[in-house]
Amino acid sequence: MQMRVGWFNVENLFTRYAFATPDAEGLPYDRQVIAVGVTALDRGAGGDGEANVALAGMQRDNTARVILDMQPDVLGVAEVENLEALRIFNQQYLSHYFDRLFVVEGNDGRGIDVGICIRKGFAAKVLGLRTHTHESLEPGRSVEWGVVSDESGPTYLARNALFSRDCLELDVEVNGKVVTFMANHFKSQGKGSRRDALSPDEWRLRQASRVAELAQEAMRAGKLPIVFGDLNVDDQHPQRGQSIAPLLRCGLVDAFANMPPQERWTHFFTIAQDVSRLDYILHAPGLRASASEINRRGISLKCKQYAGERYPTVGYAHNAASDHAGLCAVFAV
Repeated sequence: MQMRVGWFNVENLFTRYAFATPDAEGLPYDRQVIAVGVTALDRGAGGDGEANVALAGMQRDNTARVILDMQPDVLGVAEVENLEALRIFNQQYLSHYFDRLFVVEGNDGRGIDVGICIRKGFAAKVLGLRTHTHESLEPGRSVEWGVVSDESGPTYLARNALFSRDCLELDVEVNGKVVTFMANHFKSQGKGSRRDALSPDEWRLRQASRVAELAQEAMRAGKLPIVFGDLNVDDQHPQRGQSIAPLLRCGLVDAFANMPPQERWTHFFTIAQDVSRLDYILHAPGLRASASEINRRGISLKCKQYAGERYPTVGYAHNAASDHAGLCAVFAV
């Protein structure tokens, strides 16, 4: 049988609560705090300079278009606030396309997590779920979660955590075989804060090395691992690309290896106006990818590197599906 596997960094999928609506005043407390929808946050011009902007439903509609066009049986996502946000998005924008949704609260200070979704009607039996949020950078030291404050105010911090978000593992039985999905969102390329114990590249290298170990463990156990995620670096970058080398060289196959390197880009960086490959689907050799595609129809019109078709409501600001493209690979299982 065939299995369509997708990956999409949906960019800041947050919940919208009743207390943010004008008619919330006077409602009982449990009605005021209930999540009633989803939105996204972007940076825009405010009265005193830059401020966060809550985006309209059109933007999330374009996010949904990317997913529905890919028609995934299993989808990995990044940058969802929580399971509640994913469930509401699935209801309001995807018409309950998925009926099995998995998110574990991760380590990110902004509250963006990774998740795994399974299509309604897809013959897959869920066997187990594992999180690695508790794994530490330094052996013998545990992760310390909590809130710390400095001159910029309070921030959530997971001190000594190996994974910036999580490596979320899901074992699924498909056609008598056990497929292990591993959803990841590695350390960003941005300059590390003074609280960070390691440079971004070294941190990402340790994350990639650990996920490579997990993939190899799965293969030794007779499972078929699929690692999908925003690895936050282009493997063709002359220096930073080496930070994910352990994962690319651990025996997994790149589902997009058949494409020329310059055509594998998945991310548009607005500030620099450039594109790069940040997103990957890597799979066990026992799985054969018969097709692969990158959906860029939701990318902003600011991206001049893409001249293909876009969704009609994608413009220049605040309505792109994401700053990432969607990825999909078709496997014979």
